[in-house]
Parts: sequence; structure tokens; C-alpha cells
Amino acid sequence: MKLKLAAPLLIAVAVAGCNGEPAPVPYDVKALMATDVQPTAQIYWNAVQYVSDAAGLRKIEPKNDAEWARTRQAAAKLREYAEQLKSPAASAGRGTDWSDYAQGLADVAVQAEQAAKERDPDKVFAVGGSIYNVCSACHEVYMPLPGGAHPAAAAPSSNAK
Repeated sequence: MKLKLAAPLLIAVAVAGCNGEPAPVPYDVKALMATDVQPTAQIYWNAVQYVSDAAGLRKIEPKNDAEWARTRQAAAKLREYAEQLKSPAASAGRGTDWSDYAQGLADVAVQAEQAAKERDPDKVFAVGGSIYNVCSACHEVYMPLPGGAHPAAAAPSSNAK
């Protein structure tokens, strides 16, 4: 008899604690960068290279449809990742410049995709440099240094004597 009276009360308490929505999972930007953005950028950067070594100077560039497609797909994926980085989940707790950096990556990824579509190794190489610059600018502000120091705070002052 006591169980019959307690059961509805337990169910009511349990249901009141559930709002039907799972707890939000924090967006892991560091994981996205390490597992997706950086390796994808590396695919694009590796597509066109100038190598100088003991064998001399040589140029590496895509040689067939599959290699050009891989280069174009890397650029398209970078654009997708940039859109993810612009999301409220990824930008939460960051400055307004975070969205500017993410948009910069999206913009240069469009250029990268176009260069690969055109199969222009010189453009791919040049845009690869722009991708690097966008990434580096963001890292100057947001990528923690060893020991947890903030990059901008750790930079020496230009007024130092």
C-alpha cells in the first residue's frame, strides 16, 4: 500500500528533474584544430611545395585528377571548419575577433578551393601562405603557450628598452 502511494511521488520528482534536454557538451575547439583543421590544412600545404635539398631544387605539385581533387576537397573542408568555428558554441567565451579570424579562414578557404579548381599550382602555393597567415594571426591571440601563458600577454612590449 505504501509503495502505491510512493510510486507517483517518485515519478513526479524524477520527471520534474528532467527538462527533456541533455546537458550541453562544451565545444572542444582544441580537438577540432588538432584532429581536423591542422591535418586538412597540411594536405593543402603539401599539395604544392618547393624543395631545396642535396638533390637540388624541385617543385612538388598535383599530377593527376585525384591529387587535384584531394587539394580542392581540403580547401572545401577548411571552409566547413571555419563555419563551425564561427558557431556560437565555438565562439563562446572568446572575443569578437574570434569570429573575424574564423571568417578570415572561410574567405581564404574559398580562394584556396578556386585555386585548386583552376589547377593553378602558383595560386595554390600563394593561397597556402594566406591560410598560414590567417591561422598564425589567430594563434597569436588564442593559442596558449606552454605553461598556460596567453600569447598576447607573453609578447614583449615594443616599448621595452
